[in-house]
Amino acid sequence: MTKIFDQLEVLGLILLDDAPRTPGSEEAIRIAANAIQFICATGQDQAFEEYVQSLHAGAPPLVIGRFATKAEAEAAMAARRWPIHVAAVLIGDDYYTAMFVPATGRTHLVRAETLDFYLQAMADERLTPSGLSFSTKEEAEAWMNQQPTPPQQVVIDIAGAPYLAAYHHRIDYRVLYPLPAPTPPSQET
Repeated sequence: MTKIFDQLEVLGLILLDDAPRTPGSEEAIRIAANAIQFICATGQDQAFEEYVQSLHAGAPPLVIGRFATKAEAEAAMAARRWPIHVAAVLIGDDYYTAMFVPATGRTHLVRAETLDFYLQAMADERLTPSGLSFSTKEEAEAWMNQQPTPPQQVVIDIAGAPYLAAYHHRIDYRVLYPLPAPTPPSQET
């Protein structure tokens, strides 16, 4: 746990006792303190703790929702009381960035390479395979769906190919992503 109130205290001590000398850093610390106060005041401290834990666990990048089609996502974004200024959503299993554009008064959805970068990073980390092996994707999906709380990410084998079994905890979505080949080591010396 990040002990959010402890972090707020640390920020206050930095400002009082060890004020940074970099231009703008005092304002940045005040904004960070305001963000922590906002998180606490709006009852989002548990969600923030879960977010920090998911970062440390290498979980898939956070999304606010999943939709079958782009039209469904656009309708959901248009129906929101407060527009989303910038957030990630899944359409199918692809990441999109939802961005509100004041000039149009609409939330636009733009395909993002977030998933590609995430999967490449997981492949490059050469995560230890779990030892779980399945003959078919359907068998692997059945295994995932039987887990009361699946791991946020684990490497499994499906018919000889590495897959990342991932869990989007905020939207309770389980998915299997084929892993790309790791990036070859650089030849520069």
